[in-house]
Amino acid sequence: MKSRLFYFNPTNEMAIANGEVSYMPPRHLHHFEMDMTALPWLLGTENDFVLARQKEGNSISHLEQFDWGLPTLVSSPDELPAIAQNNLWFSPWGWSPAVYRHFRPYLPFSHPQWDSHPFAKWEKRLAETLSRETSYLLLNAVTRIKNANPEEYALISLPEMPMEIYDEENLPDILRNSSPPLIVKTPFSASGRGLFRIRNQEDAPEKSQWVKGMLKRQGKIYVEKMLNKIQDVSFQFYMNKEEITFLGHNFFYTEPSGQFAGCAIGEPETPSALFRDQQMIYEAIAQASELLQEGMKKITLNHRYTGPAGVDGIFIEDERSRLKLQPCLEINLRYNMGYANVLLKQKMHPLAKGTWKTGIFAKEGWQEFCENEAKKNPVKMLDAKPIKGFIPLVNPSVKKLFGAWLHLK
Repeated sequence: MKSRLFYFNPTNEMAIANGEVSYMPPRHLHHFEMDMTALPWLLGTENDFVLARQKEGNSISHLEQFDWGLPTLVSSPDELPAIAQNNLWFSPWGWSPAVYRHFRPYLPFSHPQWDSHPFAKWEKRLAETLSRETSYLLLNAVTRIKNANPEEYALISLPEMPMEIYDEENLPDILRNSSPPLIVKTPFSASGRGLFRIRNQEDAPEKSQWVKGMLKRQGKIYVEKMLNKIQDVSFQFYMNKEEITFLGHNFFYTEPSGQFAGCAIGEPETPSALFRDQQMIYEAIAQASELLQEGMKKITLNHRYTGPAGVDGIFIEDERSRLKLQPCLEINLRYNMGYANVLLKQKMHPLAKGTWKTGIFAKEGWQEFCENEAKKNPVKMLDAKPIKGFIPLVNPSVKKLFGAWLHLK
């Protein structure tokens, strides 16, 4: 069995857009990466490793009580045991030109098959595969499949392809040709970043320095119609040249800005009365997972990419006040919080319900938050799995600006 070496770099899309091997994220995002360095333990087993450039303050020993088979944190090749010799498989949160410098010291330990991996070395063509362009290739493919089999995918609703803008002088065309609400997206973005909402005529994109700056830096933007969202959902896959495997779905939450706000354990808390028919919801999820898998095969994505893939979608209220599922907002060819949540749910009791999320703490109040929550919500086990309580997902005993935690009700 290969031993994976994980590395937490959720700013990989920004690094791709930047293009430099020496890319450093903005200060607050760099702080996020350092505070959450150990978070890929969610993805691994006792045979795996997590590369922690800063081991101090990133211990996961508080999780050993749950017997989850945790990976080992390492900060130097000298810390790798004999089992890693000629056995390492490199697994960053996401690929970019900048990530290779962190793996370089560990290459002597790589598995003999590593050189055949599509991302064994960075090539410019890989950037297009990892961009939003692949999302639209997939959307186009699933649209053709659905149109050929409308009854088979009756609960699926797919939008028109986006408007593409390449030049600043064409920005006024957006509101000439489409009416708000609209959303502007960039080729490279992550976790709700890289979005600009046009809620009314006052949000004219030609007046936005952000839109003009992104257009200049990334070469183009996409404009989509904003849908009437009821609940976020993602579909998690793993692919290689031989197969595309569906791992499960994940309900998650977003802030009004669109940024990630947490994942649900069990059923999500959704106020809409439309989101009550569980049979319909799970039939829509079954239709979507099959449709997405067939779409990925149509565009032979697994011949160009090996690794995790998360496809974000949304349950919506359509123009006839019916519940529908738009399953293909974007595909993230990297690890993501939904992928981590699919694995985390397997460690919980099947009846467990709650939310796990990440957050920022004023005056680095992470320690105090963990102490208070642990007292108010002690962990309770059933059949040797957590069913209730508070569990910090990163080290609770040190000062952190950013934290991640699980609340089970």
